[in-house]
Amino acid sequence: MKISESAEILRQAIDTFSPTHIVSMVSGGRDSAASDQVARELGVKIDLVIHGNTRCGIPETSAFVNDTYGAMSDLVVADAGTAYEDYVLRKGFFGQGIAAHGFAYRILKATPFRKALSRAIRQRRRGVRILLINGARQDESENRQKNLQVWRQDPAAKNNIWVSLIHGWSQTDRDAYLDSRATPINPVATQLCRSGECMCGTMQSVAERREASVLYPKWGQWLNELEKEAIERHGFGWGEDFPNPKVMGEQLSLFAPMCKDCLVRGGAA
Repeated sequence: MKISESAEILRQAIDTFSPTHIVSMVSGGRDSAASDQVARELGVKIDLVIHGNTRCGIPETSAFVNDTYGAMSDLVVADAGTAYEDYVLRKGFFGQGIAAHGFAYRILKATPFRKALSRAIRQRRRGVRILLINGARQDESENRQKNLQVWRQDPAAKNNIWVSLIHGWSQTDRDAYLDSRATPINPVATQLCRSGECMCGTMQSVAERREASVLYPKWGQWLNELEKEAIERHGFGWGEDFPNPKVMGEQLSLFAPMCKDCLVRGGAA
């Protein structure tokens, strides 16, 4: 039944937008593992798989994605490079809350992602329409039940069409499906109940940081060292309110599909 729903979502999206390319998005979390598996089961010709690496999350997640999806298809990494560290050392951490999250999202995910698609697919050609298959689910929050669309065009790049392939699936549906297909699951996602790919501090709690640091001490040490230098330079640390909100401004993009897990946990999805 759920596979049939996903097949209909995909059919309607293809009929509506006539895409030239189809891309599967994988974060290293369970939702995107399910959406990618469903797409393959439906026989979708996936032109490439794309993974966003913010370089502020648990490195083991990106390593899992590289090993797992790089072995089965063309994999492109939307790599933020040193953007996180550069920004933190220049201006301090992004802050805490919705506006801070929007700013971090643009720098660490949206911009690298659009650049990666341009390099890998568009290559300055016009009329390239890309379906971006992702694992956003309607039941993740009350707000998503009201507002999550089955597909949506990226406001900043209209020919990028985000398709929520498992839109109507529950968490139980997802997990039962993954178990039945013996789909490889990122150990980080199992331990943290999230992909852990982005730990920028805008929507994560101190408890989440502490848990991740215990399980992944090298990452914890890296963040501790970065935070120490940032506090010396700017006076505030990871996950703290930005000292002068006016400097940050209202940077939130309401269209932030690659940060859906953070937004759900932060109560803003």
